[in-house]
Amino acid sequence: MKKLMIVGTGYGQLPLIDVCKRLGYYSIGIDFNKDSLGANLVDKFYHVDVKDTPSVLTIARSENIDGIVTMQSDLPVPTIGMVNQELGLIGVSYETAMICSNKDQTRVALAKHGVTQPEFFTVHNSKEAENAAENIGYPCIIKAPDSSGSRGVTKVNALSDVQTAYQEACKYSRSGKILVEQFIEGIEIGAQTFSQDGECLYCLIHNDTLCNNGFMVPNGHSYPFNQVSIDEKAVQDRIAQALKAVGLLNGPANIDLIVTVDGDVHIIEIGARVGATCLPELTSIYTGLSWEELVIENALANKHELRDIRGRACAAYVLEAPRDGVLDALVYNYEFNDYSAYNPIVEVTVQIGDKVSLLRKGTDRIGRVVTEAETVEEAEKIALEIKSKIEFVVSNNE
Repeated sequence: MKKLMIVGTGYGQLPLIDVCKRLGYYSIGIDFNKDSLGANLVDKFYHVDVKDTPSVLTIARSENIDGIVTMQSDLPVPTIGMVNQELGLIGVSYETAMICSNKDQTRVALAKHGVTQPEFFTVHNSKEAENAAENIGYPCIIKAPDSSGSRGVTKVNALSDVQTAYQEACKYSRSGKILVEQFIEGIEIGAQTFSQDGECLYCLIHNDTLCNNGFMVPNGHSYPFNQVSIDEKAVQDRIAQALKAVGLLNGPANIDLIVTVDGDVHIIEIGARVGATCLPELTSIYTGLSWEELVIENALANKHELRDIRGRACAAYVLEAPRDGVLDALVYNYEFNDYSAYNPIVEVTVQIGDKVSLLRKGTDRIGRVVTEAETVEEAEKIALEIKSKIEFVVSNNE
C-alpha cells in the first residue's frame, strides 16, 4: 500500500483524506492542532507544526512515504517542497515552493521573465512604505508577502492610510518585509492549472467575485469562464509564461489575475497548490474529474492522460457574517426540495454561540453554497438566491 503524507488535517484537507481512503492509499496526517477535523480520519497522525520542515522531513523519511500533498493553504508548501527535494518525490521543488510562498520572490521571478504584473516595491519600515506608495501612486495595495487567505492585504487610497495598512500587513508578515504594489484597475479572474512533466495539461479559467464590504477577499467563483470581453488565449499564454517563470513543472497551481480594459493580463499571485473558497469542488464539477484524485495520483508519480472537459456549469459563494459578534440564531428561509435540481451543497461551519466576524480574510467564512446548472449564469443566480435566504442573527460581543 502506497503511503501519502497529507500536510495539514484541517477543514480544507478533508476532501484529500476522503479521496485517499477511496483510492486505497495509506494516509499520514501532519498538523499542529491535534484536535483538527481530520486528525482522527487519517490512518496515522503526527502532532507537528506544518512549518517545522526538519521534523516533517524526519517523519517522511521514517515512514518511507511515496508522496506528499496539501490543499488550499500556502503555509505547508515550503515544507512539501523540501520533502520532495530530499526524498526525490514528484511535485513542487523547494526553490519553486519558496518563490510561490513569498510574494516578493514571486514578483522578482516574474520580472526576470518579463511577465506582466503590477509595479512593486519591497519595504522594511513605514517610511519606506510611504515613499513606495507615493512613487507608485494611489490607489495601491499594501500586503504581507508571506501570508495567505487574504490576511494583511489593504487597498490604500491616500498617504494618510499608509501607516494603518502597513501595521496591518506587519501583523501577518513572518519575514518583516512588506510589499507595496500598484493597484490594477480591471476584471479579476482566476485559474486552476495542473502540470505534468513540465507540460500544463489543464488551464481552467474561472470567474471570481470579491466581497463588497471594503476588504479584498474572494467570496465566490464559477465555471465556465463567461467574460466575453477577455481574450482567453491571451490569459492562457500569460499563465504559461508565469508557470515557467516560477518553475511550476508538476502538480496544481492557483493563479489570480487582473485584466485591464485594454486587455493587458497582469499576474497577481501564484500558489503552488489547489485554490480555496470551494475551488476544488467547483473544478471537479466543471471538469468531471476528481481534482483531489488528480493531485494525489500526481504526488504518487502515477501518470495522468489528458481528458476532455465533460462536467457542468457551477458556482459557489461563501457564507459570511453580517458583522462581528456572536451567532444567536440561524434561519433557513427556503425549502431544500425547491432547489434539488441544482444539486446544492449548503454547509454552515459555525454553531449557535460561536464568535463570528465580518469577512476580512479567508478564515472568516462560515460556510458555503455550491450549485450546478446548465449555464454558469443560472448556477450563479441560484447560489446567490440560496445564500440570500440563509439568515445569520448576530449580536454584539459584549
